Amino acid sequence: MTDTSNKLAVFFDLDDTLYDHLVPFREAVREVLAPEEDKLDYAELFYTVRHHSDLLWPKYLRGEMELAETRVMRLELAFAEYGLPLSREQAVQIQASYIARQYTIEMIEGVAEQLQRFISQGHPVGIITNGPQEHQMGKLRGLGIDRLIPPEMIFISDAVGLAKPDPAIFAHVNRATGTTPENSLYVGDTWANDVVGALTAGWQVCWYNPRGRKPGTDHTPSYIFTNYKEFSELPLV
Repeated sequence: MTDTSNKLAVFFDLDDTLYDHLVPFREAVREVLAPEEDKLDYAELFYTVRHHSDLLWPKYLRGEMELAETRVMRLELAFAEYGLPLSREQAVQIQASYIARQYTIEMIEGVAEQLQRFISQGHPVGIITNGPQEHQMGKLRGLGIDRLIPPEMIFISDAVGLAKPDPAIFAHVNRATGTTPENSLYVGDTWANDVVGALTAGWQVCWYNPRGRKPGTDHTPSYIFTNYKEFSELPLV
């Protein structure tokens, strides 16, 4: 076995970090609602959906809400906040279309090269993602990431029993992989779950912020990048 004790361990978030969540969402909304394109900011609407998803997710984890209800309710709440009332039937249809499209996704430009870069240099490389195990694995298989990263380096919240932003999931990953917090880097897009969670666990963090979001707290990421060309030029290793 290769000694990786002196190598930086690099773990990536999945959704909106390795692929663009907005693409299947936009196509699902178009399919069900056929909205007037010039009156709808898909990125802002999707950001609102993600916000409500993060607010509802702890209830799902505690067993207070079923997964299907969590997913549909986040859409209803987000569309209402955005000024677009959504019927339950429409929300169910959008969610079904959205899920189906997530298994035919493509990596963001530059992602594959960066994964290969760290792997070829002998760095431990893995995934830490929130969500249901089979659903998240379906995305990883769709992207081909399961052929690059071994299963013992893939950590999915529902399988682990811990979820971001709880720093305990990052500690669990360190124990399971024989890595250390001070020599671990997390790459993710969500401020609370990815940046705050990993920093609290003592990790370095690269914040992927392609849409210019503002920080949610006074935490300071190790690095910020807006595309993977910028990421490739960061002094990480």
